[in-house]
Amino acid sequence: MIRYLFDVANAITALGLIFATTAIYFALVGRFELGICFALWALLADDADGMVAKRSPNRSALTAQVGGAFDGLADLVYAAVFPAVLILSFNAFSVPALLAAVCLVLSGALRLSYFSAFGLDDDGFGRGLPLNNDLFVLAALFATNRYLPIPQLGSLLIGAAFLLSLLHLSNFKFPGTGNRLRLANLTLVAAGSFALLTSAFAS
Repeated sequence: MIRYLFDVANAITALGLIFATTAIYFALVGRFELGICFALWALLADDADGMVAKRSPNRSALTAQVGGAFDGLADLVYAAVFPAVLILSFNAFSVPALLAAVCLVLSGALRLSYFSAFGLDDDGFGRGLPLNNDLFVLAALFATNRYLPIPQLGSLLIGAAFLLSLLHLSNFKFPGTGNRLRLANLTLVAAGSFALLTSAFAS
């Protein structure tokens, strides 16, 4: 099995999973801004592995199949499990935070399973809000809280988790791929990382 990591796209997916695991570690020890940064970098790895896979003409069908499953699991970790752990940790593992975390993970797993089965529509759009947008919401809230403290941030995070869970499972259309979407992701990751790193090392 290890030989599949020698595929470039799968190696990038593995790097993203390392970033995601590191993000969870920082969330558990209370360094939330750093955790979100690592999760954002996992998002970049997710964008990169797909582009590399499409530009690998000699990639075997079996390697692509393993890579697709590997990528889906990595997506679940950085885009659903990490936000759930962060919300739990920030709220001292309260029962409402647990319910919000369960909703995030379940909705994330279901959306990823749906995408794996049906893919994008013929017009290149997917259904529901992509999971990576949870990271942008977290980045915006924590960056804002640094300069303009948000009252009851913990409760706001729980409420946001429930709302995001519903949006993930909604039926509206959302752009699924393309250079514009990748550029938007890159811009948001760069801006979020700068704001959060500035906040993390200033404290």
